Amino acid sequence: MAGGKIGFEYTGIGALLRSGRLTVPPNQRSYAWEEDHVTDLFTDLSGAIKDGDTDYFLGTVVLTGEGVPDVSDGQQRLATTSILLAMIRDYFQKEGKPKKARQIDQDYLRTIDLKTDETKPRLGLNADDQQFFINNVLLDAEERTDVAPHENLRESNHRILRAAQLAQLHIEKIVAPYNSKDAEEILVRWVTFLDENAKVVVVRVTDSALTYRMFETLNDRGLRASQADLLKNYFFSKTTKIEEANARWSSIAGAVESVGSDDLLVTYIRHFWITQHGPTKERELADSIRKKISGDQKTRDFLRQLDEAAPDYVALFNPGHIKWNKYKSVVRTYVQNIDQDLKVEQIRPLLFAVARKFSPEEAVKALKMLVSWSVRFLISGGRGGVLDRNYSLRAHEIGIGKITKAKQLLAAMKDLIPNDATFEEDFKKARVSQAFLARYYLRTLDRKMRGEDEPEYIANPESDVINLEHVMPKTPSQAWKVDPEVAAACERRIGNMVLLQATKNVAAGNSSFSDKRKTYQQSNFLVTKEVANSSAWSLEQINARQSKLAKIAVKTWPIG
Repeated sequence: MAGGKIGFEYTGIGALLRSGRLTVPPNQRSYAWEEDHVTDLFTDLSGAIKDGDTDYFLGTVVLTGEGVPDVSDGQQRLATTSILLAMIRDYFQKEGKPKKARQIDQDYLRTIDLKTDETKPRLGLNADDQQFFINNVLLDAEERTDVAPHENLRESNHRILRAAQLAQLHIEKIVAPYNSKDAEEILVRWVTFLDENAKVVVVRVTDSALTYRMFETLNDRGLRASQADLLKNYFFSKTTKIEEANARWSSIAGAVESVGSDDLLVTYIRHFWITQHGPTKERELADSIRKKISGDQKTRDFLRQLDEAAPDYVALFNPGHIKWNKYKSVVRTYVQNIDQDLKVEQIRPLLFAVARKFSPEEAVKALKMLVSWSVRFLISGGRGGVLDRNYSLRAHEIGIGKITKAKQLLAAMKDLIPNDATFEEDFKKARVSQAFLARYYLRTLDRKMRGEDEPEYIANPESDVINLEHVMPKTPSQAWKVDPEVAAACERRIGNMVLLQATKNVAAGNSSFSDKRKTYQQSNFLVTKEVANSSAWSLEQINARQSKLAKIAVKTWPIG
């Protein structure tokens, strides 16, 4: 397997534990399975054994490196299986079957290092869990130490302890209907099933960067989270200041994961990297980092920079973040528009660079433009990879100080942004399938129609307060006298949508237009009230209204 090759095998999870030592890297994630995960595994195994299944697929285990390989993915299944086998061993020991207990211990739980005569766990967990796992699971009942007071245990330690308790209860449930001899045979059957029939696909990879790229290609949520662990392990392997690195990483992960999942941590690192080094796709990130960060000082500097920048990134998800205190209040609105109202992710590297590097005065101008550009691209289309690349290029130029002002950013992006004529024409024909976008568009247009200085400000966009109403329903009643195909085609047109308070929306429902007009006349929204000025409602009125809204949209979301 030299040269970064990948090898595959299909084997029992018990056989994998028996084949040699495995280790979860010291700084890998801790034991994470909650009670439901553990119970589901035990229940599924019971069903498979009861049904006589010859193969029961547990999933994938990814091992990185040679000798004693690192478990890059699958540690939760391996750890829980080890816990179950340890509790079966304890049962045999308690029932006076020391040979069987010892065999399970030697085959699946602990082994002797021939060089040192030390007893080593066949599965080693991370630094937070390793000693607790040994003392309270792997050691047999007679060797086991008392559990530390609960207030001194980490959350992952609690989860290990609970998994062991659940395993004990499950074993008691398994053997309850049987006499001692039959119970022994049943549990031997369980051990054999775990060894031979509870299958995993083992992926063996010699190079951690190759493992990272494989995870990115698989694009599986359960695997993807391990990408952050692989990056962390690489950083830790390049520095001698492990405690410092661990403190930095914990601070970074704690900040970023407070507003998102493990996935967001990888995204944050990539977005930060873009601001320093330019466009970088996720599958390129590990290789790019390995090429540029290879020594102790560079690693420590990079982790320090990541740590210092994390609050700026987190602020992009929180309009109320303390970072925005030194900015004009309208900046909080722009942050809300992009993250919560429009839910735009593509622009985030550029938004991040602006938040980090622009002065508060320039940031106000730039963020207002970014809101407008986001709307224009949502309506007119963003040309996929071209837009990604240009956002990343501008983020990099801001990151290295080449662009420091909003007008420079506008000059660099102007040719890419839909111009007024294009935006107006596209808005005339626009169909919006996502209700949250339609609500934002209409509320902002309504404020513009009222002459508001900052029409982007949305006081309360929640759907339980303000509903989106389709004037011509998708399935109109006979009173509408409209072809069903025409009605279906008009459903998503912006010109066919209005805003109503939730209670009034319920009242309007599928009513005739003459009845709906009465409701619209009472609305406080100009964008709704104006529809009541029409005596009829058909495709002609929808086109006319949408054309009028398109002209207002150009002024509402200007390029610069």
